Amino acid sequence: MTNHKPRINNPEFVKSNLLDAAAEILIHESAQKLTLNLVAQKAGVSKGGLLHHFPSKEKLLDGLFHRELNIFRDEILAAMEKDPVKTGRAARAYIGLGGATSSPQDKSYIILRQLLSVMLSDYELSQTWTRMYWQTIKSTGLFAESSAIMILCCLAADGMSLWEILGAEKLDGINYEDIHNIIEKITYSTKE
Repeated sequence: MTNHKPRINNPEFVKSNLLDAAAEILIHESAQKLTLNLVAQKAGVSKGGLLHHFPSKEKLLDGLFHRELNIFRDEILAAMEKDPVKTGRAARAYIGLGGATSSPQDKSYIILRQLLSVMLSDYELSQTWTRMYWQTIKSTGLFAESSAIMILCCLAADGMSLWEILGAEKLDGINYEDIHNIIEKITYSTKE
């Protein structure tokens, strides 16, 4: 018999707890081990309660992806606001140079890494989440304020992140911190 927490009549609170439970499973287990039963158990709700808010595993993962994108957007906007140098501000914020940089130990980083693995295995989901991602990034004004050079810096950082997410071996003799420093230097460039 499962011990359930007392019922709380606050749908947003319950949804948030369900997303938190799913996130914890992704952080400590893997996307493959995430099941609706396990999420319900960790959140302290019945499976029916979970299905009321998220009618499928896909909808649950969509909700988690959407939440993580909103967090990412807010971090970009906060970093842009704190950066006193206007040139390249949006690009530095996007690649994590204008604020806190992501590391493999950050919860959001781990969650996004696991969600990427789900995304890469499902073409339709990949299309949907890619559209959501770009809408979110566009909402920060990144592309409105960026030149081709700044976009190139963002793409280089994306490539480095993907390399890290996929767990690819580091290349001998290549210092990735040096590459990050070069990207940062470019974002301060006034030349387009």
